[in-house]
Amino acid sequence: MSRDRWNSDEAFEVPLTPLIDIIFNLLIFFLVATTFYSEERDLKVRLPEGDQGTLIETNDGTLVINVRGTGVMVVADRILDMGELEQQLRTLVAAKAAAAKVEIRGDTDARHGVIMGVMNLCRKTGIVNYALTQRIVKTVE
Repeated sequence: MSRDRWNSDEAFEVPLTPLIDIIFNLLIFFLVATTFYSEERDLKVRLPEGDQGTLIETNDGTLVINVRGTGVMVVADRILDMGELEQQLRTLVAAKAAAAKVEIRGDTDARHGVIMGVMNLCRKTGIVNYALTQRIVKTVE
C-alpha cells in the first residue's frame, strides 16, 4: 500500500518563529546602526532674521548656549547663571583645548548686554571659536 504524497491532508505551513526572529534582528541592527542627530534648540528662543550669512556647522563637539528674551541662559536644557556657565566653558576648554566651539543662540528680544557677556566669557575662558546664530530668510527678488 503506497501513500500518495500530493493528495495528503497535511497542509504546508511556513515556520513563523525564525522569520520573526530575522525581522527583529534586522530592526535592532538598523536602530543601532543609525545615528540620531538632534540639533539642540530651545523652543523659547526666537532667533533674529537676516538674509546674509553662512551656515554654521554644528557637530557633537559644539556647545550651544541659548539666551532667552528674558536673559536666562540655557545649556543642554539646564538654566545656568554666569558663574555656572563660566565653569562649563572652562570644562570644555580643558577637554578640547583649541578645538572648543561655542554657538550662541540669542533671542530677538534678548538684551545686548547679556549676549555680550556670554561672548566676553567665551574670550575670558580661552574660547576663540564662537559664533552667533540667526535665522536665514530667503528673499524673493
